[in-house]
Amino acid sequence: MENRKVNSYGIVGSIYANYIIQSIALIVIMQFSQALSKQLNTDIVGLGYVASGIGIGKIFLMFVGGVLSDKFGRKLFIYLGMICYAIFFVGIIFCTNIHIAFCLAIAVGAGNSFLDTGSMPALTECFPGSASSASVLIKAFISIGTLVLPFIVTFFDTYKIWYGWAFLGFTAYLIINSLLLLPQQFPHKDTTIKGCEGSVNYFTGNPRFEFEGILLIIMGFTTTATFVIILQWLPTIAIKGVNMSDIDAKQLISYYSTASIISVFVTAFVVKRFLKPIFCIIILPVLSALVLIVFYFNMSPVMCVIAAIGVGFTAAGGVLQLTLVVMQQLFPTRKGLAVGCMYTFSGLSFVVIPQIVPKLAMLNVSYAILIDIFIATSSAVLGSIVFYRFKKVIDLTKI
Repeated sequence: MENRKVNSYGIVGSIYANYIIQSIALIVIMQFSQALSKQLNTDIVGLGYVASGIGIGKIFLMFVGGVLSDKFGRKLFIYLGMICYAIFFVGIIFCTNIHIAFCLAIAVGAGNSFLDTGSMPALTECFPGSASSASVLIKAFISIGTLVLPFIVTFFDTYKIWYGWAFLGFTAYLIINSLLLLPQQFPHKDTTIKGCEGSVNYFTGNPRFEFEGILLIIMGFTTTATFVIILQWLPTIAIKGVNMSDIDAKQLISYYSTASIISVFVTAFVVKRFLKPIFCIIILPVLSALVLIVFYFNMSPVMCVIAAIGVGFTAAGGVLQLTLVVMQQLFPTRKGLAVGCMYTFSGLSFVVIPQIVPKLAMLNVSYAILIDIFIATSSAVLGSIVFYRFKKVIDLTKI
């Protein structure tokens, strides 16, 4: 099948546009909490129950979506993801039962799974020579959604506008994007190399899914957990560990978010011009571990700011996406499976970390930093082992 460059840009544009709405869907329940709690006749705890459906849908359908995406193609699963989001946005505005709302939240998780398992492999196939940059830039569009939504919420609250119009607007956005995507011709799912014509085999050996594949899947957990701990617990560490004020402690997340956005563009440039992803998945976790070690031995308000910026830049700027690119390079005919497995373990970090870190933090908040050091170091060790195998089976000059 012909892989036309003009189609590639159209596809990627629609994919990036979808990630804006994906990030909105993941947090919109709590952002419109006041209106939804009244409509569902519940409180913030009840909304938490509703929102938990997102994680369930994501974890249980990510692997299935990845396997089926390899079999039936990327476009179908991108559309399935968009349909799931539309079902949620339209359904929730008419919903008055908390359990039905929970099921609609599961649709958000399903949409997340289907969109990821269709979009991430499609990016690699549209721009095989720039797969790393294309994948990392997703983080920027996710950040756009989380940045814009609070302003939308404030606007609707200020002018007393029914929140449902926002949800219908998000649905219209999806419909328009689906129409723009409809005529696009997707590249063949076995595209693995630079350029659009022919095929170049960069393998010098046979990669083993049961070894380096498993290690990369585990890295899906460790690379995500590294920044999840800081994202969720740095304010608490700052308040209890160095007596920062509540306002200053919460401001740390702004520093973290800003650093992660800057990192997206820096990382995209670096992997495009200087370093291959296989090197970055070692270097970035090492840098994260170093920042955390310095933070652990010198806890202070200034170091809290440095830790927020440092971890935001080194851990939250696209390491997970680069790890996925490496896995897709090793297993080019199983890209959907790679996304499904790795993102399932990534999602698990959001379930496991809140179960472990609070118990440690109750003993001493610095224990949260210690476990983060261990996790970041684990990422570096796993990445180094994968690098050893990577050199054995792939000609680095051809990727």
